[in-house]
Amino acid sequence: MTKIVVIGYASIDYVVQLDGPLAPNRTTIIASRPAKSWPQLGGSPPYIVGAMLRAGFKSAAIITWVGKDEQGSWYIRAMEEAGLPTEGVARTLPGCSPVCIMAYDPTGACYCLYEAVSSRGVALDAGQLEVIYSADWICLCAQPQTTSRSALACLKPDQRLIWAVKGDPDAFPPHLRCDLAARADLIVHSRGERPFVEPALAEAGPGRPGRIIVETRGPEGVQITIGDKTISVPTKKIAVADPTGAGDTFLGGLIASLIQKPDDPVAAIRAGETAARTMLTERALQSAGGASA
Repeated sequence: MTKIVVIGYASIDYVVQLDGPLAPNRTTIIASRPAKSWPQLGGSPPYIVGAMLRAGFKSAAIITWVGKDEQGSWYIRAMEEAGLPTEGVARTLPGCSPVCIMAYDPTGACYCLYEAVSSRGVALDAGQLEVIYSADWICLCAQPQTTSRSALACLKPDQRLIWAVKGDPDAFPPHLRCDLAARADLIVHSRGERPFVEPALAEAGPGRPGRIIVETRGPEGVQITIGDKTISVPTKKIAVADPTGAGDTFLGGLIASLIQKPDDPVAAIRAGETAARTMLTERALQSAGGASA
């Protein structure tokens, strides 16, 4: 069976709803926060692989890093409780396990504050490299530049690469963006991230044969580009208070479908939409018991 490894930052997420936009030198009130899941298991890999597992794709691995603190222990327990593979989780961070504050204002805008400092010097260990060597697909999410470079350097020509774009210049500086755009078989980004990735796509030119570029466009659906052909796929908007992880869940559903049906990218978009909708619906039901201010 095809095997995929998803590599990216770990994150212990604290999600809050604000009563207004953030502004300097002014207190902003937290209107609510989840009552039953605070903190949440975060980072891109758990959402992506979780969606793939729910789609019936069992051969997936996660590579990430946490510290040796209690939060690192919590993260691994939360992964196990969610049925996620933990063999590729290394407890090698020199400091605390990273946390992320996701603050949503009433317009839906998100202020993401991520603690990445202790992760910057991390390296892929021998076990993690072996997982990468044995995979057919490698998905690079936001992570330290050094590990993205190491993973990119050890790819074999027949291995397929997915670039899960995040508008994070620390994780993806311009030179790395160009190399990823040239090597990736599948690139997924949001419309807001287009200025971040567009110069790299222009420099990379046509890229790998058959390269697929997916742009999520909010209520306007999804745009797929394969070579010189572009397809627009409409999607249905989901109104939720906490959309954290929806994009990564969409990507997981898309990947699972695309690997199994490589000639039907539209079906892959539909599968991604279904995965995200299911996750958000389940979260809303879980939170129905109430929230705390």
